[in-house]
Amino acid sequence: MKRSIFRLFQASIITIFGFAANSVFAAYGICLKKEISADGSAWYDANTQAEAVLITDTAFFRFTVSKCPDNPGGLNNIVLTDDLIGLTQSIEDLPHSTTEWPERIFTTQVDGYCDGQGYKENVAQVTALNQYGGEVAPDSDNAWAMCEDIPTGGEGCTPGYWKQSQHFDSWAVDTNTTFAEVFGRSIEIRVKRQGKVYEPTLLEALNAIGGQVNMAARHATAAYLNAMNSGVMFDITPASVIEAFQSSFDNDNYGVLIENLVNLNEQGCPLN
Repeated sequence: MKRSIFRLFQASIITIFGFAANSVFAAYGICLKKEISADGSAWYDANTQAEAVLITDTAFFRFTVSKCPDNPGGLNNIVLTDDLIGLTQSIEDLPHSTTEWPERIFTTQVDGYCDGQGYKENVAQVTALNQYGGEVAPDSDNAWAMCEDIPTGGEGCTPGYWKQSQHFDSWAVDTNTTFAEVFGRSIEIRVKRQGKVYEPTLLEALNAIGGQVNMAARHATAAYLNAMNSGVMFDITPASVIEAFQSSFDNDNYGVLIENLVNLNEQGCPLN
């Protein structure tokens, strides 16, 4: 009987100290992912200027806080801050576990986020204490926006419109103007029946086939022509179109640029 009691006591001590050891020596790490949106439904990580999301006035931000992979230790006193938007937010604790990896998601809407035109970056940070009160290395994440004035008309003509010869009279520049003259970047594209074309004209850029730089060149050219035409109530200025393409080209990242310009160019063409 005494031996059985001793073994039970021994097993309890091992269990208690084993749990304590696992907790004390657990790895602790907190991770933050920050996303931006123009409408609160389509979210973008936007960590680089090339991925900047077009914002006219109101911006939405989503913050996801979690324990980092391979860091099971519990986290308390979690605080999310974003100085540019005046945010200080307490986040629910993350429990100690080697099997559960919950996320804490916080969203906020910032009216009047864009108080001028151009690119805007802001950085958020998250801090925490481990379950014993020790400080954990903070984490941060950023988000880029391309700020524009509130749209005045919501109109835009597609690349297909601008490349048709009967519409050349709507061009504000000569069709033989080179892409590099306008956008300040030398590109190589693919054009049907021509193959690879280096230093294309704007008209050749409108006829580029394929994705990536080809699609970016098509829609950047159309967006530029829309912005230059007084008969089109286009959402952004010629300078903003040029700056957006240059940033995407320099970072070799065209995804967000293409999505933004496609949406702008396909709003509806008011020209004959």
